[in-house]
Amino acid sequence: MKKLSLIFLIAAMFIFTVSTATLAQVPGYWDLKAGLDFGGKIDIDGAYGSDDVDTGLTLIGEYKVPYRNGWTLGGGLRYQLDREIDASGDPEFSFMPIYALAEYDFMNNPYYMFGQLGYNTFDMDNLPGYSVDDTSGGLYYAVGAGMDLSNTMTAEVMYSVNNGEADLNGNSEDLDYSKLTVSLGVKF
Repeated sequence: MKKLSLIFLIAAMFIFTVSTATLAQVPGYWDLKAGLDFGGKIDIDGAYGSDDVDTGLTLIGEYKVPYRNGWTLGGGLRYQLDREIDASGDPEFSFMPIYALAEYDFMNNPYYMFGQLGYNTFDMDNLPGYSVDDTSGGLYYAVGAGMDLSNTMTAEVMYSVNNGEADLNGNSEDLDYSKLTVSLGVKF
């Protein structure tokens, strides 16, 4: 039931974003980015606990439509390349969030703030001492700030959290992965 409610919430946000963009009749633009995730920590409920995560690379695609009064709305997709947990056995995992976004541009300034909310898929392999039977995604959220370096280049820093669930040795365990991301992007 919790997953179904989350999916309906995200669908409603997406429909709102698309309808707002249609009503605004303003052309949107794509923003493609590459991000470096560092300072990551994964927290797995149950016996495993928490552990640090190696630095990872994320590929990002977003479609944004200027709305009004400095607001920009849109949606995006992030693909996190597999990253390793700092533990023996080199366990790997990845998330792929799909999200709605809202961005506020400060007037006469290259700076902006943004928030993201969505759902992510989750995959995990080879957790030492545990049998990973199944994985499922969960809530994704992020907040950050950015700067327009030029008309076509952006730089951002953000804090994000990915939530998921894994069946470890037959027990369903919740987990969350929090990190800091620095990214560079191209708008077109």
